[in-house]
Amino acid sequence: MLSLLLLSACQSPETSNSPVNDALTTAADASGVPRELLAAIAWTSSRFDNRGGAASTDGAVGLMALNEHDRAPRVADASRLIRVDADRFGDDDDANVRGAAALLREKADAYGRRTGNPVDTYEEWYPVTAWFSGAEDPLVAEGFADQVYDWMQFGLVGETPDGEMVEVAPVAMPWRRTAVSGSGLVDQFVAASSSNYSNYSRGSGDITTVVIHTMQGSYSGSISWFQNPASGVSAHYMVRSSDGQITQMVQEEDVAWHAGYWDTNLHSVGIELEGYIDAPSTWYTDAMYQETAALTRDICDRYGIPVDRTHIIGHDDVPGCSGSGGGSGCHTDPGTGWDWDRFLGLVSGSSSAPGGFPDAETDGPRTGTFNATVTSARYGETDTCAGEIAGAVNMGQLYLTGKCTLANNPDKATDLPVTWSGTISGGRIDGRMVVDGRSADFVGAEAGDGAVSARFSGTEDLGGEAGELAFEVAFSAGR
Repeated sequence: MLSLLLLSACQSPETSNSPVNDALTTAADASGVPRELLAAIAWTSSRFDNRGGAASTDGAVGLMALNEHDRAPRVADASRLIRVDADRFGDDDDANVRGAAALLREKADAYGRRTGNPVDTYEEWYPVTAWFSGAEDPLVAEGFADQVYDWMQFGLVGETPDGEMVEVAPVAMPWRRTAVSGSGLVDQFVAASSSNYSNYSRGSGDITTVVIHTMQGSYSGSISWFQNPASGVSAHYMVRSSDGQITQMVQEEDVAWHAGYWDTNLHSVGIELEGYIDAPSTWYTDAMYQETAALTRDICDRYGIPVDRTHIIGHDDVPGCSGSGGGSGCHTDPGTGWDWDRFLGLVSGSSSAPGGFPDAETDGPRTGTFNATVTSARYGETDTCAGEIAGAVNMGQLYLTGKCTLANNPDKATDLPVTWSGTISGGRIDGRMVVDGRSADFVGAEAGDGAVSARFSGTEDLGGEAGELAFEVAFSAGR
């Protein structure tokens, strides 16, 4: 009994209900689309949050961001394939994932017929994944696929709003690059539709303001939306959540249609942040703060814009809009979850806290060991658990997995899978350990040579036969 409680003792119980995991497994089994691919698409598109069925700005709904407009991946097509009413795809996770898997399968089969080779490897699924982005621009579509494949290659553990843990174990992809670095100042230019901005010749005296927005949608979806001439909107820059990648869509000399108020548009540069204002801790990452601040500082330096809340504003600060009310009466982004003090400190250079985005050289594989010790105060017995771990750091994300063998039960099948995941910022690791359906948070550190480590300890009174247990868990992994 003691050995079976070894690691669960140091973690808070989680519900046995696992609707998202069940939906992913069911859809994968029915369609033949790899579960890891479905999960990585869902994480990239929605962070496992269906938002109660609400559509994003570009019309995407549900975990897999199926599109209600006439753009792939369409809700109408998913409805046809799995024979589920279209109005269920927003908040029915099972229908949404099964519909997405059916669309991927249909596209893969068509791709296989055209090439003469069935789609059955991750490399062959790549162009199908790019298609699933719905982007017409190949650069945007491949950017979406790269995000999905980064998560699969290095693994992830994501948490749904209901506390369900969804794991994607690392997938070996020798045909891909082995590390992904953070972005530069501007990574790519993808032109917005010429129907969505005004061609101007603004100069240094014309631009006085930077406006921060939130996309209310995904990075690739929002870029595609600004390319759609029917949208009637655009921004100069887009910033990705996961790594701070920056896409420019409108030249600064031209007037983007982003503020909803012509005078503000005429004198400002608009920056859109990926994500949703009601989930700031999920979408407003350290990488996003760092890269958005660097971009904003560059703009302010070139146009002589003061670094203050009068000249660097949110969409909700715009003094008017095309409707009545103005400001927050029209818009609410970037919301109360956007830390203006932290952001302006980064822009001005007066603060680099908390943390910085890791340099490219911190990315790459990590291997090491972990061990745990637990002592029963009631019986005076101690058990141990140890194993090797392997994984990687990628774009500020840590992911390690291993097996733990309970020493006091050598004749029983007591190996337990263990996963460590988290984010690395300024040398600090904030993460979570997951084992056998249970999890616990931890804080660790990254050394200058890229080695990562963490330790946490405590006590928990489980009652019954186990009584009070004292535990200590530690891991260390280097390059």
